[in-house]
Amino acid sequence: MKKKLIEVGNLESFLCPDSSMFYVDSTIILTPGAKDELGRRKISIARVADAEAAVREQKDQAFSECRDAGDCVKAERDECENLVMGIAVMLKEEYGISDIAQLKEMSFQLAEIVRENI
Repeated sequence: MKKKLIEVGNLESFLCPDSSMFYVDSTIILTPGAKDELGRRKISIARVADAEAAVREQKDQAFSECRDAGDCVKAERDECENLVMGIAVMLKEEYGISDIAQLKEMSFQLAEIVRENI
C-alpha cells in the first residue's frame, strides 16, 4: 500500500476548510513539522479508526457550547462539518476512496443531499 507523506509544504492540500480535526489512517505519514503546524492551528489529529468517536464527541461539544453561548449558528456549522467529515470517513473506510479531492467533493454532495431530505 502506497503511503502519503504529509509535510508543512503540502499540508494545505489535505485540510478541509474551517476543520478542527485532521483524520489520518495507515496510509498517511505526518512529519514532525506538519504535526507542529496542525498544533499551531489548533487542529487535532485523529486516527480514522477513532473518527466516529471523535465526530460524536465534537458534535456533543458543539451542542454544549451552543447551549452555553446561545449561538445556534455555530452549532449548525459544526454539525454540518461533522456530517461532512463522517461521510468522508465512511467513504474512505467502506468504499476505499482515498483521493482527497474526490473525498471532499463526494462528501459535500452527500451532505447536501442529506440536508435537503431531513
